[in-house]
Amino acid sequence: MLPGRLKPLQYGQLRFTKPLKVVRPVTVRRIDQLCQLLQQQLLEGALKAGDKLPSERTLASQYETSRPIVREALQRLKSLGLIESRQGGGTYVSQSYGEAPGSPLASLLSHSDDQARLHAELLEYRLTLEVRCAALAAERATQQDLQRLERAHHHLRRTHQQHDLEQEARADARFHLAIAEASHNRVFLHTLQGLFSLLKDNVITNIGGLSSHPDIRARLMNQHNRLYEAIHHRDPDAAAQAAMEHLHYVEEFTKELTRERQRLRLNQRVNA
Repeated sequence: MLPGRLKPLQYGQLRFTKPLKVVRPVTVRRIDQLCQLLQQQLLEGALKAGDKLPSERTLASQYETSRPIVREALQRLKSLGLIESRQGGGTYVSQSYGEAPGSPLASLLSHSDDQARLHAELLEYRLTLEVRCAALAAERATQQDLQRLERAHHHLRRTHQQHDLEQEARADARFHLAIAEASHNRVFLHTLQGLFSLLKDNVITNIGGLSSHPDIRARLMNQHNRLYEAIHHRDPDAAAQAAMEHLHYVEEFTKELTRERQRLRLNQRVNA
């Protein structure tokens, strides 16, 4: 993603289009500044889990600073668990980045005794969050965001055509996460990232019962298509409406599937 250079932020008031100038030797203040700049890239989603950072030399050149400052700044980010060194060379954004803030909550919820209630509550949460995310994505998405969303949408369509329900569910969750990234709202993005594993499980649960309901799967795919097109054409109202209709429909068919499973279990107990 970053072929040798950190890209300037493309949304918001802070834009790092000019490298920092070092006017004196290494100081704590200058190291802190570089740490803040790199952390800002993480918060804005310009750097993502698994991304390789440029070399020390490249970073020093870009920010017009010294390699010792870069080295110390990277060491501090490592101590925070934000980046990691890998065997074979290179520094990468930690794979766990973005999941840590929500992982304790996700862990507690995933062990809930009432999974039906959990999934219903998560849908309520998604309805509150993702409708606004979709509208913001239509307003704020950069060209890079739209390309990322296009790839996520293409992958979702491919898994749908292959009738691989588990992979389709994972691609579904990734598609919704790409919309959150395009919203450029850091709280939305990192909240959703923190609960990504729970979101993925929720989508898997929803789609997992659809093997005998191809009509529902087709309708869900059409809803995803409308949501993608609305964002791609930068129509916030249409994007919000598409997201709302999609999540309301998910809520509707999930309740029906739950009732269907309950009837099946009751029949099995009666016939046992």
